[in-house]
Order: sequence, then C-alpha cells, then structure tokens
Amino acid sequence: MKTQYTLQYRDVNVSYATGVHAVRGVSFAVREKECLALVGESGCGKTTMAHAALGLLPQNTRLSGSIVIDGIEAIGASQREMRRLRGVVAGFVVQDPCAACNPLAKVAAHVAEAWRAHRLTIPPEAIVQAVNNLGISDPERMIRYYPHQWSGGMLQRATIAAAAAHHPQLIIADEPTSALDADRADSTLDALKQTGAALLLVSHDLELVARHADRIATCYAGQIVEIGRSEEILKNPKHPYTRGLLRAIPGRQGTLPEVMPGYPPDLRTKIAGCAFVSRCARKKEACLTVSPPMKNGVACLQYSRPEERDSKTLSLKTGTYRVIASSISSGDPSPSTYLAEMRNVSKTYKQGRHLIQAVRSASLKVRPGEIVGISGPSGCGKSTLLRLLATLDIPDSGEIYLDGRLTAKAGSRHLFSDLSRSAYLMPIFQDPVSSLDARWPIWRTIIEPLTAPHRKTRLQKRKYCHIARELLKQVGLEMLDLESRPAELSVGQCQRVAIARVLAARPKIMIADEPTSALDASVSASILHLLADFVGQGSAIVMVSHDRPMLNAICHRVREMQAGVLL
Repeated sequence: MKTQYTLQYRDVNVSYATGVHAVRGVSFAVREKECLALVGESGCGKTTMAHAALGLLPQNTRLSGSIVIDGIEAIGASQREMRRLRGVVAGFVVQDPCAACNPLAKVAAHVAEAWRAHRLTIPPEAIVQAVNNLGISDPERMIRYYPHQWSGGMLQRATIAAAAAHHPQLIIADEPTSALDADRADSTLDALKQTGAALLLVSHDLELVARHADRIATCYAGQIVEIGRSEEILKNPKHPYTRGLLRAIPGRQGTLPEVMPGYPPDLRTKIAGCAFVSRCARKKEACLTVSPPMKNGVACLQYSRPEERDSKTLSLKTGTYRVIASSISSGDPSPSTYLAEMRNVSKTYKQGRHLIQAVRSASLKVRPGEIVGISGPSGCGKSTLLRLLATLDIPDSGEIYLDGRLTAKAGSRHLFSDLSRSAYLMPIFQDPVSSLDARWPIWRTIIEPLTAPHRKTRLQKRKYCHIARELLKQVGLEMLDLESRPAELSVGQCQRVAIARVLAARPKIMIADEPTSALDASVSASILHLLADFVGQGSAIVMVSHDRPMLNAICHRVREMQAGVLL
C-alpha cells in the first residue's frame, strides 16, 4: 500500500564478503518531495546505504531488513520489479561518473540510455534539453563528444541529466556535486529538486547540505547517530560526532579547521557499546558496553537534556577571506630558486571540427614552502593546467621550467637527465579510483614510488607494509586492510590512499587536483594539516579546488581561472 513515504528503510543491515559490517540496523524514511541528506566520514556506510536500495551491492553481500520504494519492497524483489525501480521509479546519480561511463560511447548515448534501457521512445530534443537544464553550454555540440573530452564537473552533470530524465518519484544522488563549483552545485541541486522527486542526497559538503536539505542524517560506523531538521542539527547538534563535523569546516576568516581526534572502529569486528566511544570526550563507563538507542533524534547515552548551543554552528553568510600567514619572502627570487615556473603557456584541443583553447598564455611561479591554490568553475581549464605543469601534456606555446631547467616547450618535452620526475613532482588526480591500479593491494600502490628505477634500495615486503601502514595512519586509514583492492574502498578512501602514495614519494612538488573533493569535513581537516606540514619541509603544493574557503585556509596565494585564463 502506498504511503506518504517515497522511501523507507527498516532495520537494514549490510555485510560484505570481506567481513565488513558496513550498515548496522539503519532505519529512516524520505517523504514525497523531501530532501534527506546523509552526511559523515568516508567509509561510514553512506554509499552502501544508497546502493542497497537499488540492488547495486556486490555479489555475496548479505542484506537484511526492509527497503520500500514507492510501495515496492526492494530487498528480495524480482528482476522485473528491480528494472522498473531503476530509472523509472528511482533515478541514481553515481559518485564516480568517470568510471560509470563507457569511454567508447558518446555523451548523448549515455543520456539516451535512460530511455533505451526501458525500451521507451526518446522524445525529440529530450537529450539536448536534459543537458541544457544543467548549465552545459552549446549542448547540441557537446553531447557528440566522448566522456574523456568533458571535464569531471561537466560529466557529473551529464549523469545527473540521465538520472532525472524520466522525472522519477525518487532520486538517489551519491555525491552529485563533488566536482562542481559552489554556484554550479547550487543550480544543479535546485534543478534536481525542481523535478518534484524525493531526494536522498549523499554528501560530505555540510554547507551545501545546509542550503538544500530538509533533514539531515549523520552517519557513523554504519549507523545513523543523529537525524532531524537541517536548521536544528546545524544550529544545535546533539551528538558529539555531529559537533565534530561542524568544527572541521574551514573558517570563513581563512583559519585551518579543527581536527577530530581518533579513528572510526574496525567494522570487521563486533562493536560493543557506542561506536564513537574511543573518540568521545564525554564518554562514561556505560558507553563502553551499552549500544545507545535512537531517542529524540539522537543515539547517545549522554544526551538526556538539551545541550547548550554549540560554539561552532554553521554560518552561511559570506565574509572576507584571509590567506594564512606566510613565511615566504616577499621579494622576487632568482629563477633558480623556483621549484616550478610556467611562462605564457597555452594549450588547445581539437574536438571534432572545433578547437577548444583550454589554457591561454598562463604564467605561474611556485616557490619552496608555498601552497598555491587555483580556483574557478568546472571546465575552465584548471585540470589541463596541472597536466601541463606535471609534464603529462605538451604545451602548444610557452615554456615550463622545473628546478630551474627547461622541462617542456611547444612541440617537445624534456625529461630530467639526472633526476626522476617521480622524485621531483607527484600528482593527485581528480578521479582517485581510476588513478589506482585495480589489481594491486593498497600497500603496493602506496609504496610504488619507493620501487621506481631511480630508487636503488629494495626492501622486504614486511618493511614495505610497515611503511604503508604508517602512511595510512597519517591519512586516517589506520584500520584499513593492507590487502584491500580499490574496488573494496569508498571513493573517499581511495582519495586518501592516493595522498598516502604521494607522501611516500616525498616529492619537491605535489600537484593536487581536487584532493579533498571526495572527503568529509573531519577527514579534510586532518588532510589539510598534513599538507601544511608537507610544505613546511621545503616542498610546495599546487592545488586545484572548487572549495574557496578551504583554499583560503591553507594557501599562501590563490589564483582565479576563467575560460582558460589564469588571472
């Protein structure tokens, strides 16, 4: 029987074949036209909760409880019922659009699949209109390109267009705006809400959630520990974990965020008592043995009366930005002291009959001990600029110097003669999952730079694993199984593994393309402090991000990029 709820979870449990109990007794409901946001650290179970509704979990996964979508029980449903649910009743926006797209199919084919999968006739101009509604300029031309010819943010909007194509009753969106700037993110979620569908939003962006979600559910260690109306949770959070998330948001005045101490529990072991007990400053003896029930919207034994309003509530008012104090000399050093320098660099790509000028006469200087931020809307050329700096692409004009030596110029690339490129600079790519070898265990991925040809010392596996474990501890993944493959990790966890790999190399320059886009506030805070320590050793970072408050909190300089021009 149909109810006012479009989506209902009742005591849902999910356990993977690896022994990880990813979701533990979760219950919640999403009303018609309501937006409920799931927030929490990467690896806390948000994506698993979303995947469980549409039967997208791996084989040999144990799933119990009840999930009802538009009156249909999804757990145990027939293939015919699940086909009706996917795409027609419920649209799904994937967290990693690059991995979800077929590289041999054009963007138009991906959007059209929303109709073809259900043997429906595609209305005239429907594909163009769906893409145009999400702010893609010149959609008639752009949909004829392949996924790799679009930026990550543009591709993310294409997957959203496909999910909303049938005007479903429910849209499940897993980090739908992680690759978008703030303005694009707002307009994209506005477009999703205007469809009239109920929206289950998985996000780590608390400021975005505050502007768009009707209710918020805070997830921790596979459970929901707090749920309620957005304004109430953001102004007066009850659970200590929710308060920690809010404190981890970068300050509007350019201050580094607070770091939440400790690590989440190992979900392969049985958890006795409160899962947050090892990180909680207010724990009592009962918290060690008693699992707190959900009462008045919070699962916490210490919450028996209204708390005093938290000192770190989420303010959405804009303010002045202040870059952190820099120890960099204000003088103009000689070229030999620059770790990297770009001089009037341009890059043009040919897409069909059209030429796209991705970077136009860009000049950039990077000094030791400096973090340089680059901000701008999706598709403006930021990632191309980083690829040029990393010598992964050749400029059409201009010159690139690394360590005072000409490294790349128009038509040619000069590699180091006495210094390995991997020893001098290392990139963190925007798509962390694709940047990791799917066949390798994570310990091997992390220590890969230590086995490069210029490294003459070889160690035993035991010592390499010890190094990998120490690096994982630095990025907050101390409990992760070293033999795990990327497919077993969340996108946020893959992002931290990629960061650990760069830390293993200890390069002079770290080139980071959206290094915290897949991370929640608490993990981002610890990573930002880690990066600040990294440049304190005389290295430098060039960082691209849509998160302007974050850039202002950690960078010595922030450059804006618009339509290929570095301002």
